[in-house]
Amino acid sequence: MTGPTRHPYALLGLDVGGVNSRVSLVGISDGKYRLLASAQSLTSLGQDLHIGSGVDRAVQALQRKTYHLFLNEDGGLLMPVDRIGRGLDRVGMTLSAGRRIRTALLGLSGQGSLKAARALVDSLPMCAVTHLDAAMQMDEQRAIERLLAALPEIVIVTGGEDYGAVETMRRTIETVRTICGLLPHAVKPLILYAGNAAMEATARQRLERVARLRIVPNLQPAFGKYDLTLAQSYLEREILRSCKTDLPGSEVLFALTENLFGLTGLGAERMIRWLSQVRADDSEKVTSRGFLAVDLGGVYTTLAASQNGISGAVMLEKFPGLAHVDRRVAAQAICDWSDTPVTFDEADQFLCNYVTVPQWIPDTQKTLSLSLSFSRYRLQQGLICLARNHDWLEYHPQRGLQGYFEPVIASGAVLTGAPDPALVMLTLLDGLQPRQITTMVLDRHHLLPLLAKFGEVEPLVPIHLLSSPAFENLGTVISTAGELPRGKTALSVVVKTASGVSFSQEVQHGWLARLKIPQGEPAVLELTPHRRVDIGFGGRGRGGRLKVVGGRLGVVIDARGRPVQLPKQPELRIDLLNHWQRMLRADHG
Repeated sequence: MTGPTRHPYALLGLDVGGVNSRVSLVGISDGKYRLLASAQSLTSLGQDLHIGSGVDRAVQALQRKTYHLFLNEDGGLLMPVDRIGRGLDRVGMTLSAGRRIRTALLGLSGQGSLKAARALVDSLPMCAVTHLDAAMQMDEQRAIERLLAALPEIVIVTGGEDYGAVETMRRTIETVRTICGLLPHAVKPLILYAGNAAMEATARQRLERVARLRIVPNLQPAFGKYDLTLAQSYLEREILRSCKTDLPGSEVLFALTENLFGLTGLGAERMIRWLSQVRADDSEKVTSRGFLAVDLGGVYTTLAASQNGISGAVMLEKFPGLAHVDRRVAAQAICDWSDTPVTFDEADQFLCNYVTVPQWIPDTQKTLSLSLSFSRYRLQQGLICLARNHDWLEYHPQRGLQGYFEPVIASGAVLTGAPDPALVMLTLLDGLQPRQITTMVLDRHHLLPLLAKFGEVEPLVPIHLLSSPAFENLGTVISTAGELPRGKTALSVVVKTASGVSFSQEVQHGWLARLKIPQGEPAVLELTPHRRVDIGFGGRGRGGRLKVVGGRLGVVIDARGRPVQLPKQPELRIDLLNHWQRMLRADHG
């Protein structure tokens, strides 16, 4: 007969990124799991060439910050928690350090199976070095030459809805078999077959003898319907296995976790998907709403979104190639969004410096402006890629982010280290350009991906922490959509707070406004939009009551329209950007 289940008392989270290593101590306080303390250090191999060097420094700093004793006299971890409460029960880890895995994609069509394969690769720290559709594979010699030149570490073979396109898939399998026969054993790629289920036996018969083969469910069993989860899980294990080779000392960190480790980006997507499934299962909730997480990391721009239990993610390299046309586009975007005078050459030099020293922290008003301007560009590029891979996500730079995403959870040192919450809010609004109603939440301690791992051993941990101060509510955002003359009232608001304070505000088209509602205080808003304005209550001119809780900036009304229009003249543009900042810092009510 087994005894009652023991809930873990103390958990240590390690988040090893390409620039920063963060550690977080989670324990029970007043009957709930809470973040007790956190610390960070630069990720480095240190003098001992050990990827855990940064983690060790952060852990030592964490011990100094908390009353909970979890290190022994030699600096090692005390495990498990003893009878007087010292030590740790489990260690969890997420990882985004390391290189991208070179991958080749073989499918049938660019808008079908190859699109699904691209969505899979973009969700992981992988790099598609070449792709071949059915037409390209018709020239077998050229197809073989392209694959040989690319030298992929992984080849993903997909295509054909279940029990469709049999002959085309047979030709693809033979092309891959030829490649594997030509390559020496040391550089033979892993073959991931994720295509037509009817051809699995053929793939196994023809490929198992010439390469390491793994078969997973069809990425696109029906046109437009993705099934990426099992393929993601398998590739995650392969990527982490390569990290043990590429990152000295990483195997020691993996051993500490007792298999409670994973990739940072997938951890975020899993949490977002879980939250969406919970909401979809609750009949009292609006099931069309989704969740969005953005992480402006030191190496990657990561976005994860979900609606009704369906999710998608992208992990984009932070910097455009220095010899690539995207570099010029990024530099121009920095000029366009900067609230201080900046030339194109200065923006271009900023990008070059940032690539060279990614751990650099803005130390002047101008470099902070450049960094946040670049962050807007990163968010826009992430949404473009996510929408390109997943048709259910509606985003266009000229229309903004369509639909309900409540909340948006943001992380990354460029945001969490910014000195002014108004700058963070404005960066998110300009980069994402959300429509309707959402809440901006700041994940200051980069906990969201770790919650996916902690939830495997204690489901209460993510439930308790997501509603705790560890996730900072920046403010509810109400965005208006509609064509009005500038200066015309777009939205009238009447505010009634729980403490009895009442006030009203009219917000003109083209304005940003901040409603001062004390942080943490509930309030009810009576919203009356102009007859040509949509705020997400079912159509133009439709308003109603909205219950909110005051965030760091209270409630923000974004009536600037979509897309956000910026003057072409630099002086006018800079004045307008600074005016919007002053609006968010202003007190109303």
